[in-house]
Amino acid sequence: MTRINHHDKFTTYLPWLLSWWLVLIGSIQASATPLTIGSISNDPAKEISQFLPLVRHLATQLTPQGITSGEVVIAASMQEMASLINKNRVDLYLDSPLPSAWVNQATNGKMVLRRWKKGQVDYRSILFVKKESNIHELSQLAGKMIGFKDPFSSSGYLLPRIAMEQAGLQLVPLKESSDPIPPGKTGYLFTNDRETNVFWVTIGKISAGAIAKEELEEFAKKDADQLRIIHETFSIPRHVVNIRGNLPETLEKALIQTLQEMEHHAQGKQILEKFQQTTRFDAIPPESYTQLQKITPIMSNSLDTP
Repeated sequence: MTRINHHDKFTTYLPWLLSWWLVLIGSIQASATPLTIGSISNDPAKEISQFLPLVRHLATQLTPQGITSGEVVIAASMQEMASLINKNRVDLYLDSPLPSAWVNQATNGKMVLRRWKKGQVDYRSILFVKKESNIHELSQLAGKMIGFKDPFSSSGYLLPRIAMEQAGLQLVPLKESSDPIPPGKTGYLFTNDRETNVFWVTIGKISAGAIAKEELEEFAKKDADQLRIIHETFSIPRHVVNIRGNLPETLEKALIQTLQEMEHHAQGKQILEKFQQTTRFDAIPPESYTQLQKITPIMSNSLDTP
């Protein structure tokens, strides 16, 4: 009769235990994953500093779903963001509704929540000219130069451009305000700054500019009385939360719940305040969805989005 003492038992089972432990560790590592939040910006360092506290908080709350950390991914364009989402490198994407609509159509993503940014739930865009300008309606912008903020701004580009195209204007991109405008077309360029956009209109460098209605006085300051609004667009949600279409359902539900509950506890409220004075995340009203569904085809078919 062979007898195995405790030391012999341990020695006998040690290889099996080590193998089991390595399999377990490998399984945990395979299931553990970071939560990635994406944004489009031409200033990655600034954008990362703003988004990092939020995604780290979400990652902490979502550990039961296998989330181990939070990361911020910055894209330079809507196309790049769509590519990142399609490669599963971005889980959560926050932006204005118009770029969101374009990206979601290219990725099978979806809008799930509305973000109250800087206390505002929605906004509209305006097109403005100098007070003494003879331009009084959109059709009179044919043959003129207009300034937009940047290629992925809803209020400073996408929303006013849709309004102009719906009015029958044909827009062409130009590099300089002195570039010749093709006959019957409306030239446009990007100023990359709201204040510059307003200033160039006041000094006559461009004929018209576009900006969120709520921002005109803020950026025009003492020159506001020298400007005149010629058109207001319909309103859209200020910001929306988008998720990639193939995000696991349990993670999707937990993520939405976590975002909605942030306003109800001290730490969440503090993080929201630091996140560009966000008030809350809530459900998108049905009427907003309806409006966005109407303009999504325009975004895809008629805009040469960068």
